Amino acid sequence: MTSRLLALAIALTAAGCASSPAVTGPIVYSQSEAADSVKVRVGETIVVEGIRVRFIEVRNDSRCPVDVVCVWAGDATVVLAVELDCECKAPAYQLELHTTLEPKAGDAHGYRVHLRHLEPSPHSLVPVPAGDYRAWLRLVRIG
Repeated sequence: MTSRLLALAIALTAAGCASSPAVTGPIVYSQSEAADSVKVRVGETIVVEGIRVRFIEVRNDSRCPVDVVCVWAGDATVVLAVELDCECKAPAYQLELHTTLEPKAGDAHGYRVHLRHLEPSPHSLVPVPAGDYRAWLRLVRIG
């Protein structure tokens, strides 16, 4: 009897997992939602009113670890691909934005993309895995 209940519980759990929808494709925001900031993870794409922003990678993360006293705050470079969300053959722009140095914002397809914050903060003994980065961005229509 116990083995039947266990088998039933396993089957129901597997069925529940199989029926849960997988998240695919970009995360879509309205301009009002993106007015302050939106979060994007490495490898993830967001779409704000026809602009597609993909977080490619973090280069050169030399930010001061939170458990150390540093003379300089350090800097990290966030690499983004920005393109129109359409089938038109418009070029993709690559922006390299910095946490401390300039530029902290860049223009592409009529929008200014601001790097507001990069998480997680580094620790001295534990490097940040490349896939754990999250960038907070602000997109503002220009012109």
